[in-house]
Amino acid sequence: MLAGSLFAMAGHDNLKSAISDSVPRRSAWTEALNGKAAHSAYPVSLTVKGNSLCVSSKHKQELPIYTQGGALYLTMQLATGKNWLYGLPRGRYRINNRIVSIL
Repeated sequence: MLAGSLFAMAGHDNLKSAISDSVPRRSAWTEALNGKAAHSAYPVSLTVKGNSLCVSSKHKQELPIYTQGGALYLTMQLATGKNWLYGLPRGRYRINNRIVSIL
C-alpha cells in the first residue's frame, strides 16, 4: 500500500457511525399527488396512442409534464386544437393532476 492510502485508512477508524437525517423526507411524487405541481391555465383533453400523447386545447398555453418521481420532464407549448407529442419514454407521468401511462 502507498503511504497516502494508509493515512486515509487510519482516519476511517475514528469516524462516528452515520446519523440519519432529522428532516422527514417526502417524495416529489407524493407532493405532485397533493396538487403542488403546476398545471395548464385552461382545461385540456389527453389521449394516449402507443408512446404518443395527443393534447387537445381550446387555448394557446403551456402544459408542464412531470415524471413519476415528481421532476419536471418538459413543458409543452400548446397551440389551439390538437397537439401531438411523439416518443415519450415508457412510464407514468403526471399531467394536469392526472396520472398518464405510456406503454
